[in-house]
Amino acid sequence: MIIDAHNHVLAAGLYPGYERFIKEMTMGYFQSRGSLPEDRDPQDEDWKGLEYLWEPIDPQTLIRDHAGIGVDKCTILAVAPSQYTRYEARGTVDIAGVTGVEGPPDIDKGNDYIAALVRQHPDTFIGMSAVNPRHRGVKAAVDELERAITNLRLSGLKLYPMYDHWAPNDRDLAFPIFAKAAELDIPVMVHLSTTPVGDTVLLFGWPVLLDDVARAFPNLRLLVCHSGHPWVDECMVLISRHRNVYLDMSFLNSTLNQRETYGFLRRARQLGCPLSRVCWATDYPGFEFPETLLPKLALVNRSAGDDPPIPQNDIARMLGGNYSRFLGVDWSLEETLDQMRSLEPTWSDILNPPPRGAAPEPPRQPHHRCC
Repeated sequence: MIIDAHNHVLAAGLYPGYERFIKEMTMGYFQSRGSLPEDRDPQDEDWKGLEYLWEPIDPQTLIRDHAGIGVDKCTILAVAPSQYTRYEARGTVDIAGVTGVEGPPDIDKGNDYIAALVRQHPDTFIGMSAVNPRHRGVKAAVDELERAITNLRLSGLKLYPMYDHWAPNDRDLAFPIFAKAAELDIPVMVHLSTTPVGDTVLLFGWPVLLDDVARAFPNLRLLVCHSGHPWVDECMVLISRHRNVYLDMSFLNSTLNQRETYGFLRRARQLGCPLSRVCWATDYPGFEFPETLLPKLALVNRSAGDDPPIPQNDIARMLGGNYSRFLGVDWSLEETLDQMRSLEPTWSDILNPPPRGAAPEPPRQPHHRCC
């Protein structure tokens, strides 16, 4: 079983704040590609043709983009609600009305939307809740977490400290949430990385801040999203210190070619970060799609050269086994190895350039990295 541990779906806020958020998220990327001017701030007319960026992410498209490349399950993440940043009403909302949750779009229904999608696609989606202690207070966040797990039957929690303006090691705001997660015995994913979005607190994306949490809650399963990019070494050292901490490769793997991906895995071992706690993920719909991100890791030894190969068992576990252990669900190594062998020809065709003279398919439009 292959699992993508990090995906976004629906919309992450109401307009116009959501559009403003996505423009800040993607501006640098499209400026570097020449799609937006670099010598001045882009105006509304400069964004023409890129409006798809702030359209809701369709769950059916998400499923199709993963199933076609061999991914069995996808974790879908709620975005925590907030109304006090310059992005106004931010949080998971069902603008297109695909979840069946009644009423107008509402950021306080984010966990309900994710739970509804899990009910619609129970064999594909793994749902993570989200709460924000600054939105309506710590008690409300703790109560909402209990409701999301106990009543909505979501599988765990995703937190967004830098976006929501609170520190992950804040003993008043954060620790009660981690304590409730420990009581519920659920896994917790935390956005610890940078972001191009301006109205965020960069310090609160530093993975070192999770060290206090890992020490205070040694039995709580924690995962650093995006490998702590750009503080990747710090993230790896954190994981080398705490057996209850994992990382996912989402977004970071979009910045690496295959040889650099191999180097990332070698570096993890050099710093004592075991590959048994590294999880493959895409940050879908992100800046690179599953169709290339999956072969990049699955066939990573093609870039090893004369260096020692990464054991196939380790690769299989990174593609699903490690995240399954983080979730606390069953997973089969042998079945996944068989699956990898059967998919290798498809993955090889993706990695190999088209024959000389053949017309390559047009590149797919990248979307955005939500968080």
